Amino acid sequence: MIGCGAMGSWLKREISGTHEALCYDARPERSDVGSLADLARLADVIIVAVPFWEAGRVLRELAPVSEGRLVMDIATFKEGVVEAYGEFPRGARVATVHPLFGPGAPSIRGQRVLVMRVPGRDGAEEAYRFWSELGAAVEWADLAKHDYYVARTIALSYAVGLALARIYAEAGEEVAKYGGNSFRYLATYAFSLLRDPNAPRYAERAPLGELLKALARSDTPRALVDPGEAYKAFHRALAVIDSLWRREGS
Repeated sequence: MIGCGAMGSWLKREISGTHEALCYDARPERSDVGSLADLARLADVIIVAVPFWEAGRVLRELAPVSEGRLVMDIATFKEGVVEAYGEFPRGARVATVHPLFGPGAPSIRGQRVLVMRVPGRDGAEEAYRFWSELGAAVEWADLAKHDYYVARTIALSYAVGLALARIYAEAGEEVAKYGGNSFRYLATYAFSLLRDPNAPRYAERAPLGELLKALARSDTPRALVDPGEAYKAFHRALAVIDSLWRREGS
């Protein structure tokens, strides 16, 4: 494992159930080994678990010592990441992966993981088996479409959530007195983002122009899930969320 932050440490814990797992980090106090070369020498599989804006650089540093290994990144965005695999020797197997969950997940079992082939390179099938054997729900994904959709799911959710957090914070604590179900639901998500100091970097990738155009339209969008069932699920989620707001209000 390269990167021993929250996600890297979480993955190390999960992988340790079936494999020997070591971690290398730029911060020595987090590392199990002294250098990137030491990790590569000991590893059969290397996962690069660093922020997406650092992944390409780290992959390029890893390339010279990657011969004979399976190397995967888990970057949220793949622009500039996949290109780095072009510097890897032919004897390295590579794949680009996207776990669709964070380190708050209770276990890797059943969690969705997308696996994508790096064009012209072997390793994707091996990566698919690796995550499947850990118990993840693995799916093939289209690399050409990945960043388009992630900008409209993860990045846009971050952008909207951070904007709401700022609006609610500026309104002051009394805003909760006047907020109903939708406020508690949205505010819980919005304030949860503040635990992540890198949240603005994700929000920067959001297509805000599309959001503004959508707000100006008056047509009813096509529902991707049944609205009635979605409403029921919304209220089941509120039953959990309300316990937080009661505790904060006491």
